[in-house]
Amino acid sequence: MSGLSEWPVWLFVAACGILNQIVKTTAYSFASKRIILSAVVQPHGLPSLPAALMTCLLVLISLKSGWHSGPASFAVVFAVVVLHDLMKVRGAAQEQRLVVFQLVDSLIVPEPLRSRVAGYLDVKVHHPAHVLMGVLVGGFFALAFGLGDG
Repeated sequence: MSGLSEWPVWLFVAACGILNQIVKTTAYSFASKRIILSAVVQPHGLPSLPAALMTCLLVLISLKSGWHSGPASFAVVFAVVVLHDLMKVRGAAQEQRLVVFQLVDSLIVPEPLRSRVAGYLDVKVHHPAHVLMGVLVGGFFALAFGLGDG
C-alpha cells in the first residue's frame, strides 16, 4: 500500500475542504442549537472555505516541492491574491449594501418590496476572523496530513 506522500495534492485539498465545511456546519448548528445544513454549501462564514483551501494548497505544495521552488512561489502569490480579494470583496459588498439601502429608503416603496430588497442585501462576506480561521484550518490540515510517511 502506498504512503500518504504519494497521494495527489488535490485529494488532500478536497479533504481539507470537506473537513472545513463539517467544522463550519457543526459550529453554526451548535451556536443556533439546531442543525444548519445550509452551512455545508456556503463558502463564507467561520471558517472561510477559500482561505482554508488556498492555505492547504500552499502548505502542501511547499512541503512537496520545497519553499524555494517555482510551484511554491506560484502558490504563495496565488494564495495572497485570493486572501486579499476575500477581504476587499467584504468592503465593496458593505459599501454597495449601504448605497442600495439609502436608495430604497429615499424612494416611496411598498413594504413587501423593501423587505425583499433587504433580504437580497444580506451581506455574505468573509470577515477577517473567518479568513484567519480558514487559514488555520487549511494550514494545520496540510501539516497534519500532508507530510505523509515518505
